[in-house]
Amino acid sequence: MKDDILSSLLETAELKILTFDIHHRTEMNYRKNIIKEFYMMTYIRKGSAKLRVQNQIYDIDPGTVIFIPPDLEYDQYKDNDEETEFLWWNFTFKIQNVVDVLPLLQIPYIYPLKNHKKFEAVFDEFMLSRTQGGYISNIILQKAKSLELLYLLVDNAFEKVHVAEMRQQSHSFLSVLLKIVSQPEASFSLSDLAKELHMNPTYVSNRFKEMFGKSPILLHREIKIEKAKSLLKIQEMNMTEISTSLGFNDVQTFTRLFKKYTGISPSQYKGLFDKNL
Repeated sequence: MKDDILSSLLETAELKILTFDIHHRTEMNYRKNIIKEFYMMTYIRKGSAKLRVQNQIYDIDPGTVIFIPPDLEYDQYKDNDEETEFLWWNFTFKIQNVVDVLPLLQIPYIYPLKNHKKFEAVFDEFMLSRTQGGYISNIILQKAKSLELLYLLVDNAFEKVHVAEMRQQSHSFLSVLLKIVSQPEASFSLSDLAKELHMNPTYVSNRFKEMFGKSPILLHREIKIEKAKSLLKIQEMNMTEISTSLGFNDVQTFTRLFKKYTGISPSQYKGLFDKNL
């Protein structure tokens, strides 16, 4: 059942590639690095390097993947002058641009890639896609190749994760998360969610925040706003229809919350995407 819930969550997540490239380095000395708001994955095609996370130092050999989540301090460096080839990309994988689902997968910081030749070939195709012509077909190709890269990386990572450890994630809290992300129009209260779980409201809020980064009520509000942004962009619904579809009692309440999170009113946001402007 837990795997079914996790699968449903992953189906709604969107992969966004921010930057990617191939680098050849004979020296490297990045100390106390901290990445904000996105993930970095680096793959070593040839050569070697070192990775320090907390008090642990890892040898990075060819065929090795480095997975660095946000807010993790790390060192990445070389201790020899041989050339090392790095394939790397920075990305996010979120639901409604709010919920980060990768922590649920418990990917290790470093692990060997079993099907490394396949990964290298797909990454080269991904790199080539940005130089090819054909705007629409090229976008589709990049999305397909980026998802294939993520699949290859995650599929290998699962082999390094103990199943028992994965099951420690609470089935109940995953169910609540799925309910929140799939029903942005609903009205949830902390007390209602706590009753469903037969738990104390304070514990539910704190545990949910520990697992997913935000309290359930805050997360639900942010998802409402992201859904509103999507609806405002497509220009097919008026303000009242959007407000009603997201479960607001009136346009004024919707406008007030939207402005609190974005700094501008829904009508101003809609105007940014008005094709007639």
